[in-house]
Formats: sequence, structure tokens, C-alpha cells
Amino acid sequence: MNKTQKKTISIVGGGLAGIAAADAARNQDYQTALFERAGVLGGRVASLFEPVQKHWIDTGQHLILGCCTEVLALHKRLALEHFFEQSDAIPFVTLKQQHWSLTPSPFLPKCWRFIPSFCSMPGLTMKDRIKTGLLLHRIGKVTLPDISIAQYFKQHHVPQHVQDAFWLPLILSTLSELPDYASVKALQKIIRDAFLAGRKGMSVHLPTVPLRQIYHEAAAKALTEREVSLHFFKRLHRLHWQRSEADNSLTITALEFSDGSIERSDRYILALPAFQLWKVLEASELPCRAEHLGLERFEPGAISTVHLWLDRPILESGVRCCALSGGIGQFLCRPCPSDTAGDAAGDTENYYTVVISAAHRLLSEAEITAAGSLDLANRVLEQIRTSFGLPELQLRHCRTTSCFEAIFSPGPLIYAQRPGAFGLFSNGAIAGDWTQTGLPSTMEGAVRSGIAAVESGQKQAIYSNVNDEPDCKMCITKSASGRLTDERSSDDC
Repeated sequence: MNKTQKKTISIVGGGLAGIAAADAARNQDYQTALFERAGVLGGRVASLFEPVQKHWIDTGQHLILGCCTEVLALHKRLALEHFFEQSDAIPFVTLKQQHWSLTPSPFLPKCWRFIPSFCSMPGLTMKDRIKTGLLLHRIGKVTLPDISIAQYFKQHHVPQHVQDAFWLPLILSTLSELPDYASVKALQKIIRDAFLAGRKGMSVHLPTVPLRQIYHEAAAKALTEREVSLHFFKRLHRLHWQRSEADNSLTITALEFSDGSIERSDRYILALPAFQLWKVLEASELPCRAEHLGLERFEPGAISTVHLWLDRPILESGVRCCALSGGIGQFLCRPCPSDTAGDAAGDTENYYTVVISAAHRLLSEAEITAAGSLDLANRVLEQIRTSFGLPELQLRHCRTTSCFEAIFSPGPLIYAQRPGAFGLFSNGAIAGDWTQTGLPSTMEGAVRSGIAAVESGQKQAIYSNVNDEPDCKMCITKSASGRLTDERSSDDC
């Protein structure tokens, strides 16, 4: 190979992890190709066209907090910043029509800036607020055991009414899971990065255009300008590979797509959802590698969004979102109408979305599917009527969208023991918000995983004796400094 010729890298998956990996690969001067099974980039961060109202709607309302530093940095590099507007305050509304706002004070140290607004929170006595504040600080500072949030609350005697008023809305909106199923360490990460980071960590960044326009149109344009080769409708079927006799490691030699085409590169990044990767490994006759990932331990979680076209406005002028407390819906937003050239925008003036996180726990099978969308919409509408004191509020049109594998359930075991970026192949890495990023299933985790997958090419991987027998051991990988980054015993296979 000519010394001046760039090394090549193939990235499979055009979600946020794949986009971040493509951006990071170009920063390292790779000749980069990105392959996506669909016709658009963005993965689960997507939009669809609503035929009745004639405008684009997002499949889920994605807000970004200031603590999502890598997402915001990616936005800056790809010139996506101007598609978002920032707010330092998060309004809250309860079923008792109580309004308050989580707003940082500029006069206090960063870890104490939310105390004044927290003390004005309705539904809790001053004693409850003090105890809750102390517990918040404790969770953010101490080393925690591998137990669920519910178990931790039981150990610390947190009253149920305090859990319902404060903790449950926080846990649902950030972890998309109930306290019985979520690791307390996942909650700790949210508290450290957001609450204890002060004003910057809790600032809210909301999109001002449909997500398709940001993460497909604008992102694709930016990547193309950076000489990333984009290939759509390319579904990965299987991997071609060979085993090294020296260290028993596996090397990917080519990618085979469902259309029969073959792609060869120097390096490969598989930025696929967990269960898609499992299918690829099975088709590649690598069932043991699938077992290494422990994918059977991952429990997917659903997030539903109820889209409402109403007969009158709900939020005050200039307010785009608020958190809801006490009902099935947790977050209300007024999306901006589509302004993509050629779109015939319909009725968007009184268009709102309500997010229901942990829909796999909170909703029935009928409600989470299109068949039950009207009943669910009426439940959400009644919550809005009660919260805002609008008994005459009427529904003009509704639609429910659900992402059934929006997140993985961050249970105590799986949250701590997820596969790292590398160790599966000597010239390949995996990426996705389900990999070990130190974060729950978030946009920030996806972006970090894509960057880590590219950077893993600069590390030295040391493999244990791995074969395709049922009793094989998990790879042990080390960085160049020799620090362990991922280790699992044969009991986990």
C-alpha cells in the first residue's frame, strides 16, 4: 500500500453512534464509509410525515441537557447548533394545577444552585424537601451498591409520597424505567452530571425543526462535505472473518450486505442495536461471540409519544415545554412546525406532544400500539385538562408513535456489566448506547460510544483464549497502558 494512502474504515449503522463514529474517523484522517439499512440517518432520532395534518412529526420528543457535552460538541462540529434553542428553566405542572420552575440561582455554588427553586416545589413539606435534598447530595457523592433504586429507597426510608412527588418523575424522564427495575448507579450518574453540575448541566436544548432535518438532512450534508461516503439501504447480512493462530483473535476480512455486495476496509465499526448485532453474529457463524456480549440479558424498554392537535393553546407564549407530574404523561412540548422546503404545513398552531417514558411498564399492549391510540390520547387529554384547568379543551386529531426498543432497561446487573467498544475483533469495534459508556441509554451515550469505537483503534487489545465452544471465556481487553477496560468470567458466557 502506498504510504500516502489513507487507511479505510467502514461504519455500519447511521444512528447517532454511527454519525459520531464517522465524524471521529474523519478527525483521525480515515477514508470513511458509512452504511445505513434505512434511507435516512438518525436511527431512533427520527421523523415521519403526518398525512392528515400534512407536516413532519418527530417519533419522540428529544430534549438535550447541558450535561450532554459530547452531543453538543458533535452539534458544533457538524454545524447543527442553530437548530436548537436553549433554556435554563424547566417548568413543572401538577394535577392540582400547581406550577413551579426548576431554575438555577446565579448566586450560589454550582452544586447548590437549585436549592431556592427546589424549596418552592409543591407537594412536599419543608422537612421532606430537606431530607430529599440531603439524599440527592448523598447519592451524588458516595459509592453505591449494585442494587435497584427501590431497594436503595427502602434502605433509606424514603416515604412513598416523596417518591411519587419528586423521585418518580425524575427517574421516569431520565431512565425511562420504574425504580423497581433501574440501578441506583444509573440514577447517580444523572444526579452527578445534571443536578450537581449546576446551571450548565441542567440547561435544556430543544430542537426548533423536525429531527429529520437535523440528523438526516443537515448531518448528511456535513458528513458529505467532510468526504464521508454515505450508503443507504445497505443491510448488513454477515461478516467474513479469519482466526489468528498466534493469539486466537478474530479479524474481520469483509462485510457482506443483503444485496450481495462486499465491502473491505482496514477497520470496521458495528454501530448496530444489540439484537441486530446478535443476528449478524449468528449469520456469520459466530454464536460464541454473540454469547460474549450477553445480549440475552438486555431488556428493551419502550417510549411512547402522544401527538395532539387541540382547539386552543395550552402553554404561554414563549414557553415550549414543561414537565408533568401525577399522571400518565411526563413531558409536554410544543414542537416547531416543519419548515422543510416543499412541505405543505397543516395545522401546527395548537400541536403538542406528550412523552410517556417506560411505556412498557405503564401502558397496556393495546395502548402502546396504534389500535389503542385514541383511548390513550383521551387519558392524556384528561391529564392536561386537569393540570391546566381547561375542562373545555377539545381534541381535533391525535396520533401515537411508539419506539419499542427505545432504551435498554438499566437494571443493576446489566448497567454495570455491558460490553466495551473493543475486544470482539482485532480490527473492529462495536458502538451504541447499549455498550459500556458509563451512562444509561441516552443520546449522549450513543455519541460517546461512537467516538470510543474509533479511538479503540489506538489501543492495544489483548485477547484470552477464545474459541467457539460453549465454555469459552470472555475477552479481556486492555488499553495501551495496561488498564483493564472490560472483563467477564466464563460464568457469564
